[in-house]
Amino acid sequence: MSKFTLRAVMTFGLLMMLWMNAFSQNSSLSGKVVDDKGEIVIGATIVIKGSPISTATNQNGEYTINQVPLGKTTVTVNMIGYSSMDLPIQIVSGANVLNFNLNSSTNDLEEVVVIGYGVAKKKQITGSISSVGPKEFNTGVVSSPDQLLAGKVAGLTVNRSGGDPTAGSTIQLRGPSSLTASSSPLYVIDGVVGANIELVAPDDIVSMDVMKDASSTAIYGSRAANGVIFVTTKRGKAGKPVLSYSGYAAIERVANRVNVLSAAEHKQFVADNGLTVAASETGFDTDWQDEITRTGVSHNHNLSLTGGSEGTRYNASVNYFNNQGIVKRSDLERVVARVGIDQNAFDDRLKLALNVANSMNKSNHVDYGIFNGAARYLPTSPVRSDDVAYAPYNGYFQVPGRTNYFNPVAMLNQRDEERNNNTLLASLKADLTIFKGLTWTNVISYQQNQFDKKYYMHRTDFDSKALGRGFAERSNLKNIDKIFESYVNYNVTKNLHSFDAMAGYSYQKTKNNDGVVASSVGFMSDDLGGNNLNLGTLPDGYNPYSTYPYILESLLISVYGRVGYNYDEKYLLSASVRRDGSSKFGKNNRWATFPSISGAWRISRESFMQDQDLFSELKLRMGYGVSGNQNIDPYRQIIIFGPQNGQFLYNGNWMNAYGVNQNENPDLKWESTSMFNAGLDFELWRGRLGGTIEYYNKETKDLLYEYDVPSPPYQFNRLLANGASMSNKGVEITLNAVVYRNSDFSYNTTVNFARNINKVGSLASNIENIGVSQRYEGSIGLDGWTGQTAAIVLPGHALGTFYVANYMGYDEVAKKTIYQKPTGELVTQDQISAPDDYMVMGQALPKFTYGWNNSFQYKNWDLNFFLRGMYGNQIFNATRADLSRLQQANVTNISKDAVEEGIFETPLIASSRFIEDGSFLRLDNATLGYTFSTKESKYLKNARLYVSGQNLFTITKYSGVDPEVSLGGLAPGVDNRNYYPKTRSFLLGVKLTF
Repeated sequence: MSKFTLRAVMTFGLLMMLWMNAFSQNSSLSGKVVDDKGEIVIGATIVIKGSPISTATNQNGEYTINQVPLGKTTVTVNMIGYSSMDLPIQIVSGANVLNFNLNSSTNDLEEVVVIGYGVAKKKQITGSISSVGPKEFNTGVVSSPDQLLAGKVAGLTVNRSGGDPTAGSTIQLRGPSSLTASSSPLYVIDGVVGANIELVAPDDIVSMDVMKDASSTAIYGSRAANGVIFVTTKRGKAGKPVLSYSGYAAIERVANRVNVLSAAEHKQFVADNGLTVAASETGFDTDWQDEITRTGVSHNHNLSLTGGSEGTRYNASVNYFNNQGIVKRSDLERVVARVGIDQNAFDDRLKLALNVANSMNKSNHVDYGIFNGAARYLPTSPVRSDDVAYAPYNGYFQVPGRTNYFNPVAMLNQRDEERNNNTLLASLKADLTIFKGLTWTNVISYQQNQFDKKYYMHRTDFDSKALGRGFAERSNLKNIDKIFESYVNYNVTKNLHSFDAMAGYSYQKTKNNDGVVASSVGFMSDDLGGNNLNLGTLPDGYNPYSTYPYILESLLISVYGRVGYNYDEKYLLSASVRRDGSSKFGKNNRWATFPSISGAWRISRESFMQDQDLFSELKLRMGYGVSGNQNIDPYRQIIIFGPQNGQFLYNGNWMNAYGVNQNENPDLKWESTSMFNAGLDFELWRGRLGGTIEYYNKETKDLLYEYDVPSPPYQFNRLLANGASMSNKGVEITLNAVVYRNSDFSYNTTVNFARNINKVGSLASNIENIGVSQRYEGSIGLDGWTGQTAAIVLPGHALGTFYVANYMGYDEVAKKTIYQKPTGELVTQDQISAPDDYMVMGQALPKFTYGWNNSFQYKNWDLNFFLRGMYGNQIFNATRADLSRLQQANVTNISKDAVEEGIFETPLIASSRFIEDGSFLRLDNATLGYTFSTKESKYLKNARLYVSGQNLFTITKYSGVDPEVSLGGLAPGVDNRNYYPKTRSFLLGVKLTF
């Protein structure tokens, strides 16, 4: 053995001895954990801080940790229902003992939530507020932050009826409550009222607090009838800079297709039934749905930096999102940049917060008519043809003379629509502490939205508007919103009494539609698309303005206040009032008052509850308030003149015709919603099980509705007026439970349930002799269905009530469908008079909605899956009706369901035959993640890798593409052919913190 080898062996042996000696120096640590009543705490987690060493207390509340390194260390104990505790200890050789006395704490109740013009602890809340944080947000390809809340809040319905990345969501809180105005909630982002939700990237959100009852929302007056959603974003913190990156890449595919015949199946059906297809439409095998769709690839990247000192803190982030739609030529690209600076001055008496955010959206849109075309176009037809007859259509196969029959691939490629949407928000907030307990806050914000749209139909487009000449439309509009808020908050505590008060003033000026919308035809080339309207050659009499862009200006001035009283955190009382003046309404009704009052009793704080161990929190809440809805355009209260259809010749020149387009209504005012809310908040077994039970009664009156009026005496045949009413009553239940937890494994689950009953009241207006008894809605534009509707707005019934013929069955001998009249008489289709012989046959709004979230954690692994759904709703499947024309299978494709049904009579009326159960249960998303240990890394503080699936399966009886159809408007629940298929996505993501 060489000297070098001998020395190496001896050195290695010495190192091993030193290592073993160091190992032998480790000692044990044991102890007991009890609570503030001296009772043992089972399942508490004991951790040696800064190391992976941990254990849990046994059935006797005892724990033991072996191999604890010698020296100074800190030991942490955590347990649900108790305050976390850190204790330092000097570990010496041998046995060490460290006992813990934990203080009871309902941690959730200590959390701070945002309320109107302030914050409060959950235990102090007297209204109905639900908070959702990043851990509860939906995971997946999210094109808008509101989708993070889908299914997470009882009573809040976030409905995205398709997979279009450029489309928004329909949001309803506690049922529909308007006939005309928007149902969208009011967003308050970092204190800025009415801020655009697209200005926030999902990764920048700290929390979303949803105000659901009017006693909470009344402080926002005329804008709050649909609820208020507070969005709080990340802010800078004192300390070393923290750099974070999160990103994912995803693929999206069509989740479900229209079940139409393939080329082979269609050929067989035609042959079996003696039908003849034109020679030009045979001999090919085309899957039209495949031709217009693709596998979409999407990716998202978010980079943020926070840090600063105690006096100056900063935050900055940039988010890039690229969502490639599953339909070709549809996509969304967005960049959101945010910068924030917080500065303290004058010994922290003055706090300044500057925020600037900018969102730049670029999107490409498709004509939704391609979906109807992909379902109806014969699968035996070609996409393109070399025949000279199709040269005018750029070689795309078309069938001239056939109504509403367009080649979907041609429509997709010969219509270009690009939109650019740039939104800027800048705000400055100043908090001045005048003296202890009194703070004066001023907020100034400026929001500008610049919208640009370019639309072009090629010269070879089959539509007569563009064929041979092309058609271009250009929109360029600017919206500006300026807000000034000034309010003071005062709070004082003396002994067991706490008092708080807030008073403020608000000024908001809005200017929308400042721009131009113009169109042109007669282009020599398609090369420039809609970029230069001057290249068109307008024929005589052509009006180049497709839509007259009214500049819409409005002013809202408000004063408001709130007072609150708290006795020993046991009895809580709050009252608020807001006085709004809006230029949107008639001169006789410019001002309105919105009051509220609410109270809570924390029963668990009573002396008679101190000797029980079941309830760690029990609170009863009640409240009543009034809020409003002014979500209509300005100038609806005055006479408006505008261009009429056509032009007239005057002195040899064509002149635009002008006339009255809108009647005046000096009594026009906002909709008013009053709501009574009662809630019970509870926690059992020190937070092992908790939840909320809510009951509400929501009454909306003075609904805005457009009535038909005689002309004369009115100058126009329609009038917007108040007077109708509507109610929503419901129950909401939220339960959350820690099913199991120890040092290595935990399982948490949350369930929410919401039941809402909607009912339309009177449809009479507040103007004498103007009103309606009922109104037909939901126009169905199928061939041969001229003027037919599927829904009715009827007092005593809910919105979305289907009003159609009562289908009884099919007479195989007579080859006729049979229907029942309201009189009970059985008749055939040709004997039904629409809508006189129609009946109430179903309901589009669900009986209840629900969501179930499950979170598992095993050491460094985490798994989450979320199911949601609705029950008791029905859908009018107009798509199936359109594809049930078996006798016309030689000129249009049909569905496999129609073939199985075997009814050869062409449907020509809306009937219950096409009303289906829309209930569904969807596995909305599932995520599996792994968090890496970074204790050995000098720079990397956190690293997590995860995979996620979205819309993994849906259980439903509905035969259409997807049961989650739109629930907005006066005729919800109608699947009317023009759909964008829902997607199923899979993504790989990473989160890193440095």
